[in-house]
Amino acid sequence: MTEIITTIKKLIEVRFKILKSEILDEISSIAARVGILLLMVLAGSFILLFGSISLAFYFSELHGSTSVGFLLLTGIYFLLFIILYLVRNANFVQKGLKNSLSRYVFLFKSKKD
Repeated sequence: MTEIITTIKKLIEVRFKILKSEILDEISSIAARVGILLLMVLAGSFILLFGSISLAFYFSELHGSTSVGFLLLTGIYFLLFIILYLVRNANFVQKGLKNSLSRYVFLFKSKKD
């Protein structure tokens, strides 16, 4: 009888270690993907910043005035802001963003198998 209890205890311990290992692996995988996502956002921000400055100076050369170039770019960003503000509650925008982020961060089980 004690052998059965000992065997059951060992089985439970082994199962617990396996479960703990799987959870740790999943958490580290999610953390790595979130880290990559943050680096992508940072890189995208720098691309947007320096691209915006370049575009503003290009507009400045076209119009002969630095302030006009930067104002033109500000107007473009303002129009973009208004468009994004108007579609902020649209279901297709929220659903699409939610689905793409969850697919990237949590990787559905069908992709792993």
